[in-house]
Parts: sequence; C-alpha cells; structure tokens
Amino acid sequence: MSIPTRLSLDALSVSLLVGLLLIAGLTPAAADPLVRGRAGVTPTPAEPPGCQRPPDDYTRVTIGYATLNARTLAMLDHAEALYHAAGGTIEDLRVMITQGSYYSGETASFGTHDGGGAVDLSVRSRVDWSVLEDQIDPLLRALRVAGFAAWLREQDALYPGSPIHIHAIAIGDAELSPAAQGQIDGPFGYLRGYDGLPREDGIPVADPHGGPVICAWMRG
Repeated sequence: MSIPTRLSLDALSVSLLVGLLLIAGLTPAAADPLVRGRAGVTPTPAEPPGCQRPPDDYTRVTIGYATLNARTLAMLDHAEALYHAAGGTIEDLRVMITQGSYYSGETASFGTHDGGGAVDLSVRSRVDWSVLEDQIDPLLRALRVAGFAAWLREQDALYPGSPIHIHAIAIGDAELSPAAQGQIDGPFGYLRGYDGLPREDGIPVADPHGGPVICAWMRG
C-alpha cells in the first residue's frame, strides 16, 4: 500500500472570521470553553493561520511498527509543515512515532490507542537521546493547529518509568476509541481546558500548555 504524500505548506487554506476560544484569566475549573456565554470565554475574530480540514480517509497505513489511518497521517504531515515553517528542527515527525492507533492492550494508555486517531511522538534526540526541550512547545502548537488534542507526558507521568513523549488525539476522527473521545470532550478533556488524564478524585487538572485551538472545521 502506498503511503500518502506529505501536504505542502503552500496548500494551506486559512479561513478568517471564525472563533478561537480562549480561557482568559481563569482556571479551567472556573471556565469551560464548551459552555457558551460563561465569563472568561472570549471568542476572537479569526482562527489561527494554518487551520485546515483533514481528509476523510480512513485507509490504514503502516509507519515503522505503528498503524495509523490516512487521516491521522495527513494531519501529522500538516503539523510537520507548520512546525518547520515556525523554525522547528526535527526533520521528520514520522520517525518520531513511538505508538500509533488500533493498538489494544496497553493499560497505561487507558484505551486511547485502541481505535483510530491516536499517536505518540518521542521528544528525544535520535543522536544522543537528550530531551529536545526547545522543540516541545512549537511542536505542540503545530499539532494543535493541525487538529490534534496534544499534550506532553512527562517522564513517570503515567507510571514509574513511563517515557517522556507527546500524546496526540485527532479531533473528529470517526474511529476514535471511547477513551480517546473522552480526552477531547469528556470531563477531563482538551476542549474543556484540561490535560486529558482521568483522575481518581474526579478533579481535572488544567492543561499545562494553555487553552485549546479551535478551527472552523471542528464546528461542523
């Protein structure tokens, strides 16, 4: 099976006059961007440059040891184009994939990789295994603009010895597992301004990377 070609930055379609929801001056516990009209949720006049509707293609493709659908792969390639345009130095995000989709049985992932739309990325140098600290924020930003709910999972965050990595879930994927969908819009979800991790005490934790990026295509 041929692997879809990468999207060119020249192909970006930037729509204006669409709201990007921001959580301004409030913690997520006090402001929920899924609830319209609540204080602290302010629409802006334009979505961020780089927003682009992904293709509705769920053909499964293999990248190394990982399986993704073509929609997720196109979003990842689009994120790479945005990341490089912003000066990112990781040459190929495909080789940074450590876990893909359609992979069940990984208890540390809470079932988020059981269906489509899920991908984990290494943030370590392939030369000396050092953490690429200065690349994490621009990469997260690019992934979010491309349509992923994405967070950094620090070392030991999921279990003792769990590796540092970026965990990303493709918004709008028709084959998401229930757990992955919950990380987008559930009580602990990205669109509510949280870090996506369920908590035994039921108290969600604020997204350490700021509020969600909302593109027009996510609304309809």
